Amino acid sequence: MKVTRFHHVSVNTNGTSLDAVVAFYQDVLGLADKARPEIPGVDGHWHVVGNQELHLVAAPPRGTLSDATGHHYCVAVDDLDAAIAELEARGIEYQRAVQGAGTVQIWIVDPAGNTIELQQETG
Repeated sequence: MKVTRFHHVSVNTNGTSLDAVVAFYQDVLGLADKARPEIPGVDGHWHVVGNQELHLVAAPPRGTLSDATGHHYCVAVDDLDAAIAELEARGIEYQRAVQGAGTVQIWIVDPAGNTIELQQETG
């Protein structure tokens, strides 16, 4: 599997007002906004820093392994199907979902329990 870059970091608002968290990242860190697709049942806001993103998630973490609404980071891979085949060959479990207009994403968990999202490289 070839990871091409970090795509985004996702942090949960942990019950804090989304507006307050957005204002912090805009006003204190000066981050620009990025358009965010509608994700049913998951409120949030996206910022952009260069070609990377910060995703704010205003939905309760699920508290499960491979928690898409909890803290996680995302890497872009050059070939998602090949990455899935490699994970399967290694016996690594993953969860698959589709977001917005056909963005396929999978989530895995590292040995320490950290959630990692993988997406097909688009750039």
